[in-house]
Amino acid sequence: MAIQAKTIDLRSDTVTLPTTAVVDAMGQATVGDFAYGEDQSYNALLAYCKKLFNVEDGLFVTSGTLANRLAIASQTMPGDEVITHYNYHIHFFDSAGNAKINGVVLNCIQNASGVIDIAAVEAAIHSKPRYKHFAQVKLVTIENSINGFNGKVYPFDLQVQLYQWLQAQGIALHIDGARIWNAHVATGIPLSDYAKHTDTISCSFTKGLGGPFGAMLLGSKQVIERAKKLQLWLGSGYHQIGYYAQAAKQVMQHQLTRLAQDHQLAKLFADGIQSIPYIQLIPPYPDTNIVGFSIKALGVSNAVFLETCQAYGLLLFPWLEAHIRAVIHLGIDRAAILSAVATIKQVVNYFIHACK
Repeated sequence: MAIQAKTIDLRSDTVTLPTTAVVDAMGQATVGDFAYGEDQSYNALLAYCKKLFNVEDGLFVTSGTLANRLAIASQTMPGDEVITHYNYHIHFFDSAGNAKINGVVLNCIQNASGVIDIAAVEAAIHSKPRYKHFAQVKLVTIENSINGFNGKVYPFDLQVQLYQWLQAQGIALHIDGARIWNAHVATGIPLSDYAKHTDTISCSFTKGLGGPFGAMLLGSKQVIERAKKLQLWLGSGYHQIGYYAQAAKQVMQHQLTRLAQDHQLAKLFADGIQSIPYIQLIPPYPDTNIVGFSIKALGVSNAVFLETCQAYGLLLFPWLEAHIRAVIHLGIDRAAILSAVATIKQVVNYFIHACK
């Protein structure tokens, strides 16, 4: 079996490394004590994000997971119910954390589209008794782009309709916007429009933008004040955080438009693997930078398939059994995509001949 000299890593867009420009920007930070409001680089990042999203306030946190957890904690009480989708990150990867830390009940919608609309939420609300002693729905969360559905863009018109309907019901809406940048670039819809039609929105700097740290939670002053208190309760306060804040601002200003290249390369990758026997593209066709494909017809386990790909120099992510995910990101170019497609073809041929 041939071993490829250079590894192509498509496991996630979190594997990106800071560029020289990002490292240089961190060295230019003007830091102070965040707890006293004196970190100038953090203050500049917050002001920039508030203007970009046109929101009252925001909070810089360690990760998208913490941003989402704080969004839930600051808009619910233990015992409340949160409606989300089964495959959204908040349930798929963080159901235990939300149960332990937030004490909420997750009511998960399952459908083939990955999109939660008014009808689905209304059905979830009426799926159980709502007497005053039982769990009450206080929050709905959506995701954009939708990781578990190949980076699918959540339709903006449905977001607006859902938000307006939820307002009338006295229920809040949160957007897990870990990859909201990708949705913004794919659609051209301003980030401020996304933020206008939700109560809170999170965004991550460590995925497609290629930052080394952090996420932002954005919303009203009232909600963010609660989130600040809860952040400290969870031991995630800062002092001189400006170095990372400077990095986050730099990638927002200089790495955003290049996401269109990742989207184009994801389509190139999807087109390439569709021609490989025993490999089936999992719909939907990529809107943004994520591609899912099935190896079920090949008759090997995820572990065996991924170990063989790694031996050939390609890293991929096991989403579910027989479901493999590839994520295009900063540092991956056209040549790497063509090489990745060729590697998967080699691996498939290896298994075909090994079984004869």
